[in-house]
Amino acid sequence: MNASMMPATRETIPSAIQVVRRYLAVNAKHTSVLASTILFSFLTSVVLSVLTQCLHVIIDDYGETGSIITKQTVLLLISLVVFIPSQYWQQFLGIKYGELCDLTMRDKTFAIVSRIDKQTLDAGRMGDILSRANSDLGQINGVMQNYFSVRLPQQIIGLVALVVSLLISWQLTLFSLAIVPIIAILQLKISSPLTRFVVQWQQAAGESLSIANNVMGGYEVAKAYNLDKQLRHRYDAAVERAAVNGINANRATILLNPLGKVLFFLPQIIICGFGVYLASIHHITSGGVISVIVLNVFIGNPIGDFSSVLGAFKTARGCAARVFELWDLPPEPTGGTENMPKGDAVLFDNVVFSYPNKPPVLKGLSFSIKQGEHIALVGASGSGKSTAIKLLMALYRHHKGEISLFGHAIEAWSTDALRQHITYVGQETYLFAGSIWDNVAMGNRSATSEHIQAAIDDALLNGIDTQREIGERGLRLSGGQRQRVAIARAMVKEAPLLVLDEPTSALDTQSEHLVSEALRRLKQGRTTIVIAHRLSALRNIDRVLCMQDGRILESGTHEQLMMLQGVYYRLYKSQEAGI
Repeated sequence: MNASMMPATRETIPSAIQVVRRYLAVNAKHTSVLASTILFSFLTSVVLSVLTQCLHVIIDDYGETGSIITKQTVLLLISLVVFIPSQYWQQFLGIKYGELCDLTMRDKTFAIVSRIDKQTLDAGRMGDILSRANSDLGQINGVMQNYFSVRLPQQIIGLVALVVSLLISWQLTLFSLAIVPIIAILQLKISSPLTRFVVQWQQAAGESLSIANNVMGGYEVAKAYNLDKQLRHRYDAAVERAAVNGINANRATILLNPLGKVLFFLPQIIICGFGVYLASIHHITSGGVISVIVLNVFIGNPIGDFSSVLGAFKTARGCAARVFELWDLPPEPTGGTENMPKGDAVLFDNVVFSYPNKPPVLKGLSFSIKQGEHIALVGASGSGKSTAIKLLMALYRHHKGEISLFGHAIEAWSTDALRQHITYVGQETYLFAGSIWDNVAMGNRSATSEHIQAAIDDALLNGIDTQREIGERGLRLSGGQRQRVAIARAMVKEAPLLVLDEPTSALDTQSEHLVSEALRRLKQGRTTIVIAHRLSALRNIDRVLCMQDGRILESGTHEQLMMLQGVYYRLYKSQEAGI
């Protein structure tokens, strides 16, 4: 696996401050909503302070006058009227901020995943990447949404309430909070392994998702080779690791909860006992004691929730380590600029390429293709045919030598413009959920209905309901129908260079005939590269390039290469003999 996709270690786990800082940076465009949430939290705090002061005066005055109808009562009622909308806007804006951030985070993650460099993607596991993009991201969003919409306003209100309580009676306030540091230290000790448990939990969950993804993607192979038990054992082991770490993580979280309750209720008990004593020696009035009790409820909310916030941020740190690794993966290079085609269609000049930590696959590959020419790349498995096409499509880079498309070096093209000039149809056709019409239209977003229908007709799909749902990957269609949908999609794109990776090799005779006719129409007027496996189909190709060990060894028509009785001749005779 690529180093950038290795499991997070203790050294790579970001601190809570780093998580919050990056969260705020990613969601900077929503800062005004967060600022409004904080503003209304302070307004709520101020109104609460006025309420408690009024309550303080009313109780003390009642002891002297026996009446509660005073100016303070009117002010208290006005404060209540202001308090309700203030708290509503505080909570509404906090939730709005959380939802907007969730949307931004998911958009960012999808954009990054969709632009991951192919070499990095090949080195990772798709299930683990999906787990990071869904489960881990969901955990972070849940924690941060809860913090900014609920916990942060509570902390602001609690801080203001603490200041007011200290002004009323600093002795009573501090004495009631004396137990807090002891409980907080105990909570920190209990929560310290929580991040590690969460990271291991999410890693095991990602592994189990990867295995499940393999089972569903390779269903036929798994059944054909009776791999059910083997894959089930691997899945069970991953799920068991996830369960064990999940139990350990939840055990630490559950231990934190009762300590949070103690932090909430114990100061209230201390206030009642010590407050009576201070009142008896005239250091505080009865109204002051009641006010401190009321304020302590708001002080106690963030203190009592400290364990929950601590546990949540431990979880967020573990998940953030995995999500940030995903965000920091190298993106696909964007290349240069858009260019106008000129010169030869394709040029490979002494190209050398190797996959990471592997020996070279291409060892001085050189050939050229003129515009409008139809050529075939042939060779034994591992000779470098598919690698050459991946380099041409800029799926892989960092090669030696020169690769040009329509007169411009690959590096000079913008990646999007380069691929706009290339259409690829492979053996395994990938169709998206939706209808045939939807999939064909994806070839060209600006195509008209008439253009799409013409492509459907040319691909011999007429007679099929093009508006019905075809299921995930087009599973409701036959293999031949799926290939013809891919051909229609390629026709709509109208790219000048067509790359075919033996799209008829896995079809029955009847389907092959229809697909071959559709391909014949698709190739008209286009430069075509065919990666050929069945050499008997190459009689109408302009030129055959025979590869071996990363180089072109022979070049010519089918008839010319057969007369040479070299590498191509031996490959052909081997296939003919069924070897």
